[in-house]
Amino acid sequence: MSGASSASSFWAQKSREVKTSVSPRPIVAEPPKPNGAAGHAKPRIVLKGRTRMTNGASGTSTPKKPNWADSDDDDDFITSFSTKKDSRLATLEGEMVTQNARVESLEATVSTKDARIAQLEDMVEEKNHRIGALEGVVDVKDAAIEELKAGSRAQFLYVQELVAEVDEKSRRIEHLETELDNKGARIRELEEGSESETQVSVGMAPDSDTSVGVNVDKVVQIEEATVQEATVQEATVQKATVQEATVQEATPAAGPAINDSKFPKMWSPNMSKKAAPVEKPKVLKMALDMSKFGKKKPAPTLKKREYSVHKNFPAPARGQSTKHRAKTDVIPKFQPDKDIRHMSHAERVLYANGPAIAIMLGTTKLATLPKFVLMQCSAKAYQYFTDHPDATSITYPAGSMDADSAKAHLQWMDEMTYQGRVYSITLNGDEKFDTKNLKICQAARVMGLNNTYVGHFTKVLCDRVRSANPSMSFFALICELAQPANDPIFDCLANNIINQQLSKNSKNAEDLEKLAEKYPLLKEKMAKIGQRVKDSRAGDQRRGTPTIII
Repeated sequence: MSGASSASSFWAQKSREVKTSVSPRPIVAEPPKPNGAAGHAKPRIVLKGRTRMTNGASGTSTPKKPNWADSDDDDDFITSFSTKKDSRLATLEGEMVTQNARVESLEATVSTKDARIAQLEDMVEEKNHRIGALEGVVDVKDAAIEELKAGSRAQFLYVQELVAEVDEKSRRIEHLETELDNKGARIRELEEGSESETQVSVGMAPDSDTSVGVNVDKVVQIEEATVQEATVQEATVQKATVQEATVQEATPAAGPAINDSKFPKMWSPNMSKKAAPVEKPKVLKMALDMSKFGKKKPAPTLKKREYSVHKNFPAPARGQSTKHRAKTDVIPKFQPDKDIRHMSHAERVLYANGPAIAIMLGTTKLATLPKFVLMQCSAKAYQYFTDHPDATSITYPAGSMDADSAKAHLQWMDEMTYQGRVYSITLNGDEKFDTKNLKICQAARVMGLNNTYVGHFTKVLCDRVRSANPSMSFFALICELAQPANDPIFDCLANNIINQQLSKNSKNAEDLEKLAEKYPLLKEKMAKIGQRVKDSRAGDQRRGTPTIII
């Protein structure tokens, strides 16, 4: 029994070893059949392996296959296991081939992408170089643009000064021509009155073939003098003849008459002077037709001339009053930074369209003005009505400006919508009008008008500030009416005082110091300008630029 049990356990162990051990890959003689037929027929598989003899000798080949199975079921199990394993290996090999092909394809794609990436990197580097070059060009262009802007600004200010001078000269020419026309009319009136009141006698000389034009008054005087002289001479001759006849009658005849013609006669006071009568003088013939004189004509009516400051804006035939202004539904283009005086008449009349708004100074109504023209001329009004499109009025703080000066600006803006010519607000250059001129400038700043509209005021008043003998009262008036946020005249005063302090030869240094102490706004403005000058000089010293003090 023990032998049988030991044999059973031996073969059972061998069976487990066969089932669990990994056998070498068998050589398949023919392709395996599908799994469905594996359970019905045995596969024809030839296994080649090594066997050992019981005596320890090994043979290279054996005609029989070793069969380790205890039964037919074990043999079938081993056969089916080998078949399944071979089909899985074939599937994995096919997948490996496919994966290898896929890997090669991906490697080729990666190589292509690497080449493209390298090409793009070269292009990016080239573009970076190009961008760097363009940035340098842009920097140069920016510097040139800044220089051009500075030059353009200087030219713009110069043009504004020229425009102000042209406006002033045009107004002066208009005034002189009007005065000349008045004087010409007065001269004609005086001439006609003098000719109508003067009575002239005209005589014709019988043998006179020439006509001479003379003054009527002189002719009358000559005629009167000639008549008086002829009367005196005739009276003298008649008196002398009567006296001689009387003497001859009174003298008695004594002896023969002696011919004393050979002897000279001595004149004595008793002898009368005999002379031939004076002929009547010739009367000059005048070349004047006196028939047209004596009729008084009505004085000619002087027509006021219209002038245009700019040649590009001739005065039209109509549109000189508000009755010719016809409103339409056209909304003009608003450009508050553009001077309305540089627009044509057709462009300016469009700003009369739209509703009329009330201009208020506190609770006082200054005027009613077309909304569009105020938006064009005033940046503050443009911003206000843009934010409040339904507003019917605009109110400025009470006491912020002079009412009459504000009305002058409003009337000028209204006239620009229908007048054929363009002009500026009248500037009175006399010093006694300094207060009025400064109040007009203050009203322009408060209302937000473009500074070019009062540019001629700025030029004249700044010239006064920079004059050799300035007036401290004039400086004080500028400080009292200043608008520091936007006041070129106030800025001009502060800069002028700083320049005088830096020059160290000012004659009014003490008065200027007192003025700065009296008005804190001026002192603050001077401090800012002084700091800016110091910073500029420090920068010049760092760059090695010499500082010039004027």
